[in-house]
Amino acid sequence: MQGIEPKLHMNLTSRIEYYRLLIEAAEDPESQPTDVATQISELGHLYEEYLLNKKNLENSIKNYRQYHNDLRKNLTVRLRELRRKARQK
Repeated sequence: MQGIEPKLHMNLTSRIEYYRLLIEAAEDPESQPTDVATQISELGHLYEEYLLNKKNLENSIKNYRQYHNDLRKNLTVRLRELRRKARQK
C-alpha cells in the first residue's frame, strides 16, 4: 500500500498558492480564484483525512501485531504443556 508523500502534497499546494497570488496581483475581476480557493481547501481537508486514516491504520497494525504475538506465545506455552502431559501418560 502506497501513501501520499508529503513532498508531493506540499509541492502542489505551494504551486496553487503561487497561482492564487498571481491572480490576485493581476486584479482581474473575471479571474477570481474562488474555484481555486475551494479546491485548495478541499485538498487540504483530504490530506488531513488521509493523515488521520494513516495514523489509525498504523495503530491498528501495531495492535494486531502485539495481539498476534501474545496469542502465539500463549499458544506455544499451552502446546508444550499438552505435549509434556501426553508424554507422561
